[in-house]
Amino acid sequence: MPTDIYIQYHYTYLITNTNTQMKYIGVRSCSCLPENDLDYMGSSKPLDEAMETSPEAFVKTIIDTFPTRKNANADEQRLHEMYDVARNPEFYNRCIAPMGFCMAGRTHSDETRKKMSDSMLGEKHHYYGKKHSLETLEKMSKTKKGKKRSTETRKKISAALSGENNNMYGKSLSPETRKKISAAKKGIPQPKITCPHCSKTGGSSTMKRWHFDNCKEIS
Repeated sequence: MPTDIYIQYHYTYLITNTNTQMKYIGVRSCSCLPENDLDYMGSSKPLDEAMETSPEAFVKTIIDTFPTRKNANADEQRLHEMYDVARNPEFYNRCIAPMGFCMAGRTHSDETRKKMSDSMLGEKHHYYGKKHSLETLEKMSKTKKGKKRSTETRKKISAALSGENNNMYGKSLSPETRKKISAAKKGIPQPKITCPHCSKTGGSSTMKRWHFDNCKEIS
């Protein structure tokens, strides 16, 4: 079963080193809300090396969200060209993203996925044994507060995931996949949260997907 059927969100982001003010602009596709995709901090070697020294100094900000990866890629290239990131000493980026470079809709082989996984396990992970400082956590929290998707953006995301545009349109998960998903979630209690717009309460994953910034009660 292809893993890309779970990719629903596409966004461009900015990572800032609060000590030096150096920056990195990238693009990302994920299955969770972009503001909850905090663990992903870019795929640049210069950025990774800088983060090894002071990971708590780096803050990630969502620039914009898009209904398709193609649109997100175009925005990343626009930003790269605008700031000339390949030659700009204020950026960790070493090249301007070429259009067409995208893994969305493709899948890695089992062997490649295992190599990628092994390269990030334990002490090999750049954030192994480290924690964000309280100051950094506060900064990360502030960048997320008060941010809402515009009505236009919500409509674009909705349209991109509706009907035949949805990757799962006309498909169904195999019994084996359903069992795996069920087994992975068993024994993990899901916290209940309440939407501030419609006051509905439910499991965090469902509520974050359909309520809060995506709530239909938002005018």
